[in-house]
Amino acid sequence: MEDNFYEKKSNVDHYINFTPSHDGTLLVDLLVKNLEKGDSVIELGMGPGKDFNLLSNYFQVTGTDYSKLFLEIYREKHENADLMHLDARTLETERKFDAIFSNKALIHFSSEELQLSFNRQHQLLNDNGLILHSFWYGERTSVFNDLTLVEHNEKDLSDMLENLFDILDIKKHAKMSENDSIYVLARKK
Repeated sequence: MEDNFYEKKSNVDHYINFTPSHDGTLLVDLLVKNLEKGDSVIELGMGPGKDFNLLSNYFQVTGTDYSKLFLEIYREKHENADLMHLDARTLETERKFDAIFSNKALIHFSSEELQLSFNRQHQLLNDNGLILHSFWYGERTSVFNDLTLVEHNEKDLSDMLENLFDILDIKKHAKMSENDSIYVLARKK
């Protein structure tokens, strides 16, 4: 991930204004069906906090971001929110969680970095813990607004997860257009 891209106010403002009006309701609903109310969830790459707010209706949520600026902006309006500054590649925390969630937050990672993140996520989960992540669907790597975007498909996600997690669901879905995205829901082995 490009260092400090989201530490610039103009980039954060652009992201907030650019992001689609839809949120991660589809993904949050999947977690609601697979977790108990009140379970602990860590969101990786919470950005402006749309999904964090949805998740908070059901779970004890810890929000994280690599951008201190996103965290500061969110904290201004939600001073008691449980937030942490974390790099989703290394996830340097001793806390454990029932689930780990991200909505297009891990799309800037190379396959090697994503594998490191999955390995670390496995360590942070309680027994039988879940991961739920969404990505852009495909096989390309591209650059948009000076950020690298890595697409994923069923095979490469399955290959990365197979030794760590049992895949419960992996499916294409729409974020901005039909089948432009993919999510994977998996349980810790």
